Amino acid sequence: MNPESDFSQAPQLRREILAWGGRTADIRPIAADGSDRRFYRLWRQDGSLICLYHPRPPGEPVTENDSYFAIGRHLRRQGAPVPEIFAYCREEGWFLLQDLGDACLQGEYRQRSAEAGKMALYLQALQVLVHLQVAGTEGFSPDWCFDTPAYDADLVRERECQYCVRAFLQGYFGLRTTEAELSQDFDLLIQRSLYPAENVFLHRDFQSRNLMVHQGRIWVIDFQGARLGPRHYDLAALLLDPYVNLPYMTQETLVAEYLALLREHVPVEAAAWRWRYNHVALCRNLQILGAYGYLSQQRGKPFFRQFIPAALKSLQHRLDLLPGGDFSVLRRVVQEAAEAQ
Repeated sequence: MNPESDFSQAPQLRREILAWGGRTADIRPIAADGSDRRFYRLWRQDGSLICLYHPRPPGEPVTENDSYFAIGRHLRRQGAPVPEIFAYCREEGWFLLQDLGDACLQGEYRQRSAEAGKMALYLQALQVLVHLQVAGTEGFSPDWCFDTPAYDADLVRERECQYCVRAFLQGYFGLRTTEAELSQDFDLLIQRSLYPAENVFLHRDFQSRNLMVHQGRIWVIDFQGARLGPRHYDLAALLLDPYVNLPYMTQETLVAEYLALLREHVPVEAAAWRWRYNHVALCRNLQILGAYGYLSQQRGKPFFRQFIPAALKSLQHRLDLLPGGDFSVLRRVVQEAAEAQ
């Protein structure tokens, strides 16, 4: 990433940086996991800003940048801990944002040796999640979404189930498994995950590297892919996250804490909620493996390979939690992948 090269195509950004008391020569690039977006830190006398530069965002007529702007403003108005957006230039594809530092939940969790301190981070993350699902849903418009307005059956089938088959089972491990072989298992998974319909604010990547720890608080980033969907999904994204790889009993403790927080806002029947959660969590696990397979193989980002064993083990465990006669083909294929490691 070269700020001088990038910003030579963005004269309005150069003028805005000067107005904020900075220079393009003082900008330093920041690594950005699997995203095509580029991030830079701008230093000035009274602090720093983040420049998010994405000149050719996907989506039409609403682009990914438009979604980031609209959803970010909405969440900020609703009292959610998201970075303030100081400026957005749609024509050149850049933002100037509040700098939340470099400490994410993953790193903070690893640095804390005491279990109480680690749990405190996750309890705060659960509070943030419930706030997003309650306050973030109020006034949320699907018109802001650049990439489908809801987490529905087509999305689960294409972006999670089939994605895992193509990018992970076939693309990463080279297995001969086909989507057709797994279609009945996927039909059952979709049915149990999505019905009855539930539409609340869904971040869809609510995991430890998208939760920053700044001034003692948890802050949420990368919310541009938000849409409406079931409450269970973001909780699964947080707890199944291979970057941290929480022990199963810790996950269960946090599920109970989440339900206690949720009951302050809506009634919850625990057994039915957990039954559905186990299936939605399976969907998330498939998505994780698909993403890691795609990023490590097709995008040439070997960083993600180290998390595949934990994600695959988690998928096996999730299947073991469900009735033994269900998902028989998926169980067999997952076992083949585990043996191929």
